[in-house]
Amino acid sequence: MRNNLRMLGLTLCVLPMYLQAATGQDLKPVYQPAQGQSTRSAEPIPAGTILPVRLNTALRSDKIGSGTTIIATVMQDVALGKGETLRKGSKITGHVVEAITPGKGSDESKISFQFDQLQLRSQTIPLSTTLRAVASTSAVLAATPELTSPDYADNQIQIGGDQISYGEDGPVMVGSQIVGKYTSQGVLANVNQDSGTPSGGTIEDNARPQAFWLFSVNARGAYGFRDLTILQSGRTEPIGEVTLASNRKAVKVEKGSAMLLRVEGSGPESVQARTIASRETGQ
Repeated sequence: MRNNLRMLGLTLCVLPMYLQAATGQDLKPVYQPAQGQSTRSAEPIPAGTILPVRLNTALRSDKIGSGTTIIATVMQDVALGKGETLRKGSKITGHVVEAITPGKGSDESKISFQFDQLQLRSQTIPLSTTLRAVASTSAVLAATPELTSPDYADNQIQIGGDQISYGEDGPVMVGSQIVGKYTSQGVLANVNQDSGTPSGGTIEDNARPQAFWLFSVNARGAYGFRDLTILQSGRTEPIGEVTLASNRKAVKVEKGSAMLLRVEGSGPESVQARTIASRETGQ
């Protein structure tokens, strides 16, 4: 009996190593809502949350294909409500769905991808996102403030066109309306959680201001590219799948480019909804 217990204990110890070897991936804890909570109310990343990210992986339709892993880094602390914060430097990962070059049944080059999960502390959070805006490395550089002193930066044009003063706690204006303020990490702004459009009032009036980093609160579309369009933002079926297109030989979104993502859902429910939608559309 004692020998049997020893063998069982040894098996349980080595099982994770065999699973890791078989899958080629580390085993990480996956988010589970607290017992008694509805999945929707327990969303770790609330729907409507804006995520400003910078690509660690280049998206090139002539270099990568279906299944390629893509990684991006969150560029500013993101308030999640209830005292929770997604920290700057957190990683969000996804994969390429399809890459098409001209001549393969299309006159355009295209690349389709989706982000699948995000690291929140020690947990892996399944999520679904849509794309509001994408900016080239040159557009990111042009919008990066040049500090003239430790406390002040010149007026700067954000990605998307709004001009703001980058002094600490300086106001972010859209026309004559104050919609947010600048912080040491980037712009915090008040936006409608459902529509994503700017709303008035000071940051102190808003329980969960949104992080826009170097992007304008009105930024939507592609910036700094010669010929790039957002053909599919991920808001229609299949939810979360983004398609970028170009009339050039290849879609080229280089490492260091930036994206403004919007969370549509997170936690197990978002995965279930995406799976059902994929089955219905035959993906």
